Amino acid sequence: MSFFDAGISYFQKGGYVMYPLLLCSIAAIVIAIERFIYYRGADSGEEFADELMQLLDEKKWDDAYNLALNTKGEAAKVAAAAMDRGMEKPERIETFASNQAERALDRMEQYLPYLGVIIMLSPTLGLLGTITGMMSSFNALDMRVSNPMAVTAGIAEALITTVFGLCISVVAICIHTYFGQKLKRMTVDIEESTNAIIDATGDRWR
Repeated sequence: MSFFDAGISYFQKGGYVMYPLLLCSIAAIVIAIERFIYYRGADSGEEFADELMQLLDEKKWDDAYNLALNTKGEAAKVAAAAMDRGMEKPERIETFASNQAERALDRMEQYLPYLGVIIMLSPTLGLLGTITGMMSSFNALDMRVSNPMAVTAGIAEALITTVFGLCISVVAICIHTYFGQKLKRMTVDIEESTNAIIDATGDRWR
C-alpha cells in the first residue's frame, strides 16, 4: 500500500470529524504560504532602520528620504509617507506617522488570528472525534459477537482524529510562532523609524 493510499485509509477510518480537520489543515497551509510571501515583500530589514536613523542623526534628510523611497517593505513605506508629511505639515507629523504605523501593523497582523483559531480548534475537533469514536465502540458492544470489527472501528476513529487534531495544532503553533517573531521585529523597525523621523522633523523646523 502506498503512502497516499494509507493516508486515504486513515482519513476514512477517522469518520466525519476528519472533514473539518482537513479544512483546518488546508486553511493553515494557505495562510502560511500567503503570509510567507507577504512578509518577504513587506520586510524592510533591520539594516534599513539602522541606516535611516543614522542619516537622520547626521541631518541628511534628503538622503534618508531617498533611502525610504528606494527600499521595499512596510517600514520604508511608512517612513516615506511620514517624511512627505513632515515636509508639508510638520506640526501634524506625530499623529500622521502613528496612523500610518497602525495601518501597516494591521496589514502585517492580517490572517494571524485565524491561525490562533486553528490552533485551538484542531485539538478540540480531535477530542470530538475521540468522543464520537468511543460512543460508536460502546454502541457496538451489543453486536460484538456478530461483528467484532465494529468495536475496533470506533476505537480507530477515536485515536485517528486525536492524532490528526494534535498534529495540525502543533504545525499551526510553529507557523504562528515563526510569523509572530517576524511581526515583532518588523514592528520594532517601524517604531524606530517613525520615532526617528518625528524627532528629526522637530529639529529641522526649529
